Amino acid sequence: MAIARSHIARQTAWVAVLDMACLLAGSAAGVAARLGAGELRTYVFDHLDGWLIFFGSIALANYLAGAYRLQHTFSRFNLAVNWLFSLTFALLVLSLTSYAWFRLLLGRGVLALSVACYGALSLGVRLLAYRSLFRSRLFLCRVAVLGTGETAREMRRLVERDYVLPAHRVMAFIALRAAQHERASEAGSVVEAVALLEATAESLDAVVRGLGIDLLIVGLESPDDVRALYPQLRRLRFAGIEVLSPLHVEELYSGRTPLEYVDEDYLTQASLESGFLVVRRVKRLADIGIGLAACVFFAPIALVAAVLIKLSAPREPVLYFQTRVGQFGRPFRICKFRTMRSGAEAETGPVWSSFGDPRVTRLGRILRRFRLDEIPQIVNILKGEMSMVGPRPERPELTEKLAREIPYYAERENVVPGLTGWAQIRYPYGSSVDDAARKLEYDMYYIKHLSFSLDVQIVLSTLRIVLFGKERQV
Repeated sequence: MAIARSHIARQTAWVAVLDMACLLAGSAAGVAARLGAGELRTYVFDHLDGWLIFFGSIALANYLAGAYRLQHTFSRFNLAVNWLFSLTFALLVLSLTSYAWFRLLLGRGVLALSVACYGALSLGVRLLAYRSLFRSRLFLCRVAVLGTGETAREMRRLVERDYVLPAHRVMAFIALRAAQHERASEAGSVVEAVALLEATAESLDAVVRGLGIDLLIVGLESPDDVRALYPQLRRLRFAGIEVLSPLHVEELYSGRTPLEYVDEDYLTQASLESGFLVVRRVKRLADIGIGLAACVFFAPIALVAAVLIKLSAPREPVLYFQTRVGQFGRPFRICKFRTMRSGAEAETGPVWSSFGDPRVTRLGRILRRFRLDEIPQIVNILKGEMSMVGPRPERPELTEKLAREIPYYAERENVVPGLTGWAQIRYPYGSSVDDAARKLEYDMYYIKHLSFSLDVQIVLSTLRIVLFGKERQV
């Protein structure tokens, strides 16, 4: 079940509307430029099936890439990658459909000009929307936070970050007068330059509606105080005001599930809401298809890497095999290009590889920076031991250690491990138990919200690391 996000539905719907407007304008310009304005109407109706497939493919690709959603890590690079993916996906679908129907659905010249016009318009409009419109008061998401403690203040910091688009602004903190765990306050005062209002359980509905907000975040410190307000919160929700708990705010705005909110009840509910049972068959087919394509695409790169590794150390092996923990704790042997000197763990035993690890060779640093050392793992994907996307598999020795020190660490073994994952694109290389705990929070989020769309977004984000060798910084 997706996190409720109706408070930004109006803003994000505008992205889809503007995108479709660019698509219509770009296609019209392409036909007019190729055939003349007088042929526009006739050509559109004569090739209506082709246009419908083209438009539908663009919309589907943008949805899968996450273009029509809240942006909590906006960057121009990711915008360009998503844009390129949508065009490539649409052209691929149109080509396959044309071959299947044994006729050209859209002329090559018309299609090329339409794609060029739409691409330029769409990229320009999205940059304008994200850099200007979504930071303006017109699209501002108005927020109120129920509570005045540390949880409430952290919620404000989270939703008001610069990279959250559309922009959010906390209009008021609301102190619950009957809440014994909230700090005493005086109506009309301010908290961190934000207005502070008071309300009782009976007056909460009127106070919240009077603010004209889109989102109410429940940041009370005591669970008992929250449960006492359930009837009022449900009424506000049905009145059209989105109500989010701190857990939902963390998941929606940071893409992680903090371990302090995780217990057996949460894990059971998350397993019931997870789309894994439905998605796993599609994932397996996608893994086989992408794996076979990757074998062809990366074969020249793998050959060059293997030759360079052998030339740098003629007596050392090119490949490195290591036991990892797979789904349900089953061990398997992972295959990678060797990036460390031989016998690197003879004295230390199994340890994490840290940034600037002296055991890594000069060539190994380059391969690791661009993740090229992981190319041989395509074999593991084709064998079904790994997926293209999922939590990264750990070594048995480290898994046992982390399971003892981090609550619920073994939960990540319920899904097939992956070549890349949500934690890998959201958090840099880890070399400690604390880092492993933070990565587990992202893995928890992925397991709960697993979907084909999320997998596509992860793969596209991974391109940034592969192409530019840049790790995600927190």
